[in-house]
Amino acid sequence: MPTPALDAVETTAIEACKAGGTYLRDAYRSGNTTADAGEHDVKSSADTAAEERILAVIRDRFPDHPLEAEESGIHEGSGRYRWLVDPLDGTNNFEAGLPSFATGITVLDLKDDNDPEPVLGVVYAPVSDDLYVGRRGRGVRHDGQPVTADSDLEPAAATIVSVIGHDVKRDPEHAAVSAAINRSIEDRCKRRLESWSPTVHWGLLARGRLDGIVCYRPDREEQLLGELFSAESGLRTAAGDEWFVAAGNDAVFDAVREIALEHA
Repeated sequence: MPTPALDAVETTAIEACKAGGTYLRDAYRSGNTTADAGEHDVKSSADTAAEERILAVIRDRFPDHPLEAEESGIHEGSGRYRWLVDPLDGTNNFEAGLPSFATGITVLDLKDDNDPEPVLGVVYAPVSDDLYVGRRGRGVRHDGQPVTADSDLEPAAATIVSVIGHDVKRDPEHAAVSAAINRSIEDRCKRRLESWSPTVHWGLLARGRLDGIVCYRPDREEQLLGELFSAESGLRTAAGDEWFVAAGNDAVFDAVREIALEHA
């Protein structure tokens, strides 16, 4: 499929993220949502309402494309691109009154059925009105301007993001590994930021506003977007079976990679 088709996909993904994000911003400010808080997660009526608005935009333009949406599940289709839709990344933050949340879309190219490739990622953080677009071979843009992930801080002065998947706290062995990783980050770096909205922090990493990230058993949707942003913004990266790290310079990268290798 020629490039102009992906141009149209990008335009639609941006519009869809903004449609969901605009609703989230209004709902966040009004507080007119309901939530079901469990031991390990929160489900909000805002998740479903934002997803409905996002899917309406995508379906209007690309009714044949397959979709995976967090709330409504798998929608089969025959198009070349598969859309992964996260209507509210940071639900716990949203319902707690913390403004760190976003809508996120990752688009996979299905030309190789055995190895779908992430080719587009869009994140919209509605409270701060930050829009991030990462595209394979074209870099990452923040509010339309190209960004890179350069950093000149040493590990002792760095802010490192830690990300875990939803299954980690449910398993005592995985939780123990996560705790060991966290202690090592805190021992070696200035600040550990525990991310409950990874797409927001992938954008900040791509801009060089944060210095590194350690992911342990991360959830697929956010991770595919994050790895695309990492590659396109110039972050140094390494990965194992259950972990992924990235950083904006060699010194921080060496530190986070050593932490992952030691504990994960």
